[in-house]
Amino acid sequence: MVPARQVFSHALAVFATDDLAMLGLLSSAPHYWWAIERSSTLETRIRYTPSDVFETLPRPELTEALWRLGGRLDAYRRDVMLARQAGLTATYNLVHDKGCGDEDIAELRRIHVAIDEEVMRAYGWDDLPLEHGFHDTRQGARYTVVRTARQEILDRLLELNHKRYAEEVAKGLHEKKKAKGKLSPQREGLFDA
Repeated sequence: MVPARQVFSHALAVFATDDLAMLGLLSSAPHYWWAIERSSTLETRIRYTPSDVFETLPRPELTEALWRLGGRLDAYRRDVMLARQAGLTATYNLVHDKGCGDEDIAELRRIHVAIDEEVMRAYGWDDLPLEHGFHDTRQGARYTVVRTARQEILDRLLELNHKRYAEEVAKGLHEKKKAKGKLSPQREGLFDA
């Protein structure tokens, strides 16, 4: 959460909301792994584009509990960063460092576990054991959910994405694209002699 009067780089995704539940969702493992799956890369880093990631993410109903956890994450993480005089990247490097057992970092991990559990409840998927811990990923060792949970989350998100899209099509919310070079039936008569 940052003041709205800042000027941001064109490559930065900015979410214009003050909803702490949205912060919780955006900080969750389901969103992270969806972003990893859907984003392009720039060198070794992901390039998050809202049209490929956020707009295709089937979002759950945002809950009061997720709002509280998003607020807890925002306040606690800010306090940790200020106390350590560290930025976001340096702080999360510690979160993902198996050798870091500092209590403030361990608490930050616990907040993320609680967010992930609440997001899964919001989706109705609290049947899936997440098994948080230090796991190998393409991005290196990360404190995250186990690989089997990651894959199941991605499968369920994709299925939900398809289901919601089909519902939108049935409601007429998606127009069929017209073939290039052809005029609509209403405009065809404009060129008749």
